[in-house]
Amino acid sequence: MKQTERYLRTATQGLWGRARRELRTELQGHINERMAEFRLGGLSSEDAERQTLRELGTPVRVSGGMLGVHTVPALGKAGALSLLLATTLLTALPQGLAQVKSIYGSSPNTGETSYLDFEQLKAAIEKAGGELSGKPDNAVVTVPGAPRAHYPLNTMNWLGAALVRENKTYLNTDLLIGGILSSGADLRILGWKNPTLRAGKANIQLETDDQRVVSDLYTNTFDGDTAFRGDGISWGFALKEGTGKALGFTGQFKKGGVYALVLPKLTYWTSLGSSNSPQDGYVILGSSINQAQTGSVAFQVSDVKQPFKLYSSVRDFQAALDPYRTIATAPVASWDATHPAPALILELSGHFGPDAYSVVPAQSVRRP
Repeated sequence: MKQTERYLRTATQGLWGRARRELRTELQGHINERMAEFRLGGLSSEDAERQTLRELGTPVRVSGGMLGVHTVPALGKAGALSLLLATTLLTALPQGLAQVKSIYGSSPNTGETSYLDFEQLKAAIEKAGGELSGKPDNAVVTVPGAPRAHYPLNTMNWLGAALVRENKTYLNTDLLIGGILSSGADLRILGWKNPTLRAGKANIQLETDDQRVVSDLYTNTFDGDTAFRGDGISWGFALKEGTGKALGFTGQFKKGGVYALVLPKLTYWTSLGSSNSPQDGYVILGSSINQAQTGSVAFQVSDVKQPFKLYSSVRDFQAALDPYRTIATAPVASWDATHPAPALILELSGHFGPDAYSVVPAQSVRRP
């Protein structure tokens, strides 16, 4: 942490006593939080520290901003400092990272999901040594170092592959992720606000603070896991922002860690499977995802009073769902105190692979 110590000393020059201590503490907190995000994404302590300080920009620049903050009225200092640091992090991105705007949009075919600015994405991938060619609804991605050099994104001819809004064209995020994974490139999500997609040697920083966009990204890392699918079970609904209520948990949650609460919903569904054969069932799984504070995390759920029981393994969770796979065999039509909904809390790694998540033991979690 010698680099951080030198950085803090230089960045707080010109201030003295309590003012310097307060600003140093605030700046240290921002550094620690960002480093934790990079560590969660797999970087070593040294690399996380180096990347964080690089994002902040030169300490001289920060020092000048700190002095400006200290001249504002006392009641506005905290807010001004937070704004300064946030602005610094967003405007001092290293040259190796490109910033791509994300939005949460809707199309008649795919419903509500996240989209990426196509032209910004194209420039970002090219800057990283790859390529995004063709039209947004029929593009081909080339990822540096991927086993399969070129991979078409819209292999299923989705009508919602592209979305036009305010004269800008956006690409469906699911298509990009599917294409990168199909190319054989290793893919990982780093961070929460303005997360980074690391695909092979390419780093693409997404510009968004919309939790629905970030949640979509993390959900993609584990919702394709066969452990969560089977006859009579589908992955379906997701809570829309502002429609849910906060359900909090305490325990050994890591600050900056990303966690998911998986809950089932009982309702009849039918769809066409991968072989175009009809499939149906009674259980739909949904998730609520959020970043934790030290020792606590809160999820948005539609009904905070709904009875549920946490399980410590996917196998036990699936076994508890077995009686509800069809309407004919379901013990009840909805969950109650005698038949609580099976639930899981997962810690997400951000990695698209077998280590995408680990189950948080039920005995380690408490309701406040």
